[in-house]
Amino acid sequence: MKVRDIRAGQAAIIAAGCLFLAGAAWADGAPATPTPDATVAPTATAPAASVPAQPPASTAPVVPAPASAAPAAPVPAQAPAAVPVPAPASAAQAPAEPPLSDATRAERLMASQVGLLRFTSAGFHRGLVRHIVLFRFLPTITDDQRAEVVRRFMALARTSRREDGAPVVVSIETGAQISGEGVDDGLQQAFVVTFRSEGDRNYYVGRPVVTDPAYFDPAHEAFKKFAAPYIVTTLVFDYAVAPAHPQRVAPVQTGHAAQVPQQQG
Repeated sequence: MKVRDIRAGQAAIIAAGCLFLAGAAWADGAPATPTPDATVAPTATAPAASVPAQPPASTAPVVPAPASAAPAAPVPAQAPAAVPVPAPASAAQAPAEPPLSDATRAERLMASQVGLLRFTSAGFHRGLVRHIVLFRFLPTITDDQRAEVVRRFMALARTSRREDGAPVVVSIETGAQISGEGVDDGLQQAFVVTFRSEGDRNYYVGRPVVTDPAYFDPAHEAFKKFAAPYIVTTLVFDYAVAPAHPQRVAPVQTGHAAQVPQQQG
């Protein structure tokens, strides 16, 4: 046998062995196919539901609300705490009543003790009484307005009367300030009113001592309401005029010489 033939035979044997080994390796890796069993019914297996991927939030479509739908009511904002607002200076405000003086309280006490009817009667504490009134006018008052205030004040000498027509005022004097002493405190006009009794003065003055309209002079009350807007300061001073010849009072006798008169009847 030749050498060539021997080598060819060896190569064929080697190739056959490689093919055998390759077939065995493929048989080991191939999946085993189960033999169907006639006694076991095949179970239907539902395919797994596919879960769609969640779209990103930014790409979600915005569905507009239908036109007939009512818009959502807006949530009201929290109201801030209430802050008091001062009233404008031009607003009309009722002036506050000044506190009562000691003299006013004393006169009111007397009126309550004797009664308003007697307190304002013409015979209450007879004797001349001077009633001095001083005005300081509003800086913007005109000459005509000042003259009207003075005219109405002077007219009270004839318009101030009781219900039965009896006059209340004896006389009224007036004059502008002309002193150069520099102690007038800005007061500009003076009035001196004379009465026959404190009762006439009480009826004429009225408030703040007498507050019941049935017991004070309506003419003087009307004047005070008219003149108030034109006057900045008012000063009032009253005093009783002493009689020129005071009545003599008989001395009181004491001791055994004094005799007590016997009551009759």
